[in-house]
Amino acid sequence: MIATRYTHEFGLKDTQRAKVAVDQRKNANANPKAFFHDQELTIDDVWSSEVICQPLHMLEIVMPAAGAAALIVTAADRVPDAKQKPAWILGAGESVTHSSFAQAPNLDATGIGIASRAAFNMAGIKPSDVGLASLYDCYTIMVLLTLEEAGFVPRGEAGAFVESHDLTWAGDFPLNTHGGQLSFGQAGMAGGMSHVTEAARQIQGRCGERQIPGLELAYAHGNGGIIAEQAGLVFGASR
Repeated sequence: MIATRYTHEFGLKDTQRAKVAVDQRKNANANPKAFFHDQELTIDDVWSSEVICQPLHMLEIVMPAAGAAALIVTAADRVPDAKQKPAWILGAGESVTHSSFAQAPNLDATGIGIASRAAFNMAGIKPSDVGLASLYDCYTIMVLLTLEEAGFVPRGEAGAFVESHDLTWAGDFPLNTHGGQLSFGQAGMAGGMSHVTEAARQIQGRCGERQIPGLELAYAHGNGGIIAEQAGLVFGASR
């Protein structure tokens, strides 16, 4: 319903949503731990895959997988003893706007903006300062909504934005460089955590082939509860 409403409002094209999945698959192709590491993907592949729930195709929807994720969080004064350089947590934000989807204030406007602004304000930065967007991608439409509501792209322009930008790790707007849940895999309740671990590892310079050179700031965002609960984190290479 969210994708249908957004399309009605802004004329989103299926091929624009598909571009998100395709670029994230390219990222997964550079990640040996991704579920679809060895499988390429084209816009035609996405377009021709089965429609699961109009207008979303099968290859626009997360790949459930088994797995887990973990981070170590410690006090700043212990950082000198660590073997790896730190990814500093500079900002955080949360928002809950409803419980049941029937209570949602708007089908294509969520609490993403509230959580994101809180995180960016705490970090003292703007979305345009960020070199990696690590955004929850349960469906391709949620990537587009998050880009807009988090402040990376003006309202209604996310489709054109992803169509005209390279979202791969080597591109001009790196997005979900591990492959996202669409191509890395959604490990159950740890699904969104992969966005956090990827952002932290990118800041630490530990991502091998897909490493973003000279990355200073990364933003990770997650949602849950039928698009009701939002959370955002800003990571930095320095305090």
